[in-house]
Amino acid sequence: MSEWTQEQVMAELDPYFDEIDAICRGGLTRYQQYPADIRIEHDARAAASCIYTHMVTIAEEQLTPAQGVNFKSIRGLKVWIIGEKATIRFKKMDEEGRSRNYPTKQIRAFDRQMPLPGIPHPALNLVVGYLPNALGTEVERVQVARPSGKSVDWCAAILPVEDRAVGQPRWVDVTVQARLG
Repeated sequence: MSEWTQEQVMAELDPYFDEIDAICRGGLTRYQQYPADIRIEHDARAAASCIYTHMVTIAEEQLTPAQGVNFKSIRGLKVWIIGEKATIRFKKMDEEGRSRNYPTKQIRAFDRQMPLPGIPHPALNLVVGYLPNALGTEVERVQVARPSGKSVDWCAAILPVEDRAVGQPRWVDVTVQARLG
């Protein structure tokens, strides 16, 4: 298991922040272009599946061709290897940086930071995704999380372009602290 810090990993991902933000926000934007009478038929799972499919399509268009990025599909799990430090997958997330999905053996291994077939190790396995607002109509934030089994070691939010200050970090730590008592 790699011991890279949150700061080191986010520095490695920094050149790709704009693409990652566009992928996550773009997935929801494309989904919202469906006619309202079609979207009303979708439960939360169907909507998340459609948004995920759009995120993967946008990632294939915008992230896969980028220098330093390699795309792999491993038994249906689509991941992007970024540099030497990160293997990412895209998902809908909660405020703690956790994703919801059926925990297949492959996903459990990914979340436990185990190497995937054909992926150079010791890259960190990261989940990148969007946190929707309560209504599911907007992206509250785009985030990067380092899963550790069923928990999350850390979670960072990529700041939208309009919230960035020149010379300041382009991300913030949004890790939920353990509650005492």
